[in-house]
Amino acid sequence: MLRVERLCAGYGPVEVLWDVDLEVGEREIVALVGSNGAGKTTLLRAISGLIRLTAGEVRFEDHPLRGLRPEQIVARGIAHVPEGRHLFQGLTVRENLMAGAYARRGAGDLDEVVELFPRLGQRMSQLAGSLSGGEQQMCAIARGLMSRPKLLMIDELSLGLAPKLVDQIIDRLAAVAEGGTALLVVEQDVDAALRIASRGYVLETGRIAATGSSAELSEDPRVREAYLGMA
Repeated sequence: MLRVERLCAGYGPVEVLWDVDLEVGEREIVALVGSNGAGKTTLLRAISGLIRLTAGEVRFEDHPLRGLRPEQIVARGIAHVPEGRHLFQGLTVRENLMAGAYARRGAGDLDEVVELFPRLGQRMSQLAGSLSGGEQQMCAIARGLMSRPKLLMIDELSLGLAPKLVDQIIDRLAAVAEGGTALLVVEQDVDAALRIASRGYVLETGRIAATGSSAELSEDPRVREAYLGMA
């Protein structure tokens, strides 16, 4: 579904990513892991069209995305949940969710996202800025799903959340994939990422350092020592 080939990107004269290759298949959950500053967020921004590629190619359903504006990429079927959630703090939960459906010009699928995240159903008239961190993450993911994406990219899923809430959200993401939406999940917590994903990529200083199934990466001595705290 998504194919990234020899992608290079950065900010102005500063190159951050070099020759990155990555793939995501239909209904697949893929983890992108690595330390802070490795370039994970930059890669998602490049795929979303928020920054320009300096080299390489991004293809979605075999159509090139390079040069498209972010709203055109959303229309193709890619939704991006950014690091820090970036909800409209002064709008209600309902208004934030409906903003996610703007490209479809429809009423949205409130019932479906509430079924995934029942707590949001109890907060529809509440301002997004007054939600807890976990509720805000649920709202951000649900807002992304309101565009009915074929691929949902989530940046730093567990940032600032208690482990129990992370487990709850991970459980919901499995249902999202089963429903037909592929997922590319960026996460510093490698253990959590590999629990949900079928495959993963390890990004180090702007380059893919390792790739394989979640089981293979969990057993990789370099991954175990660098990211799982196991010698």
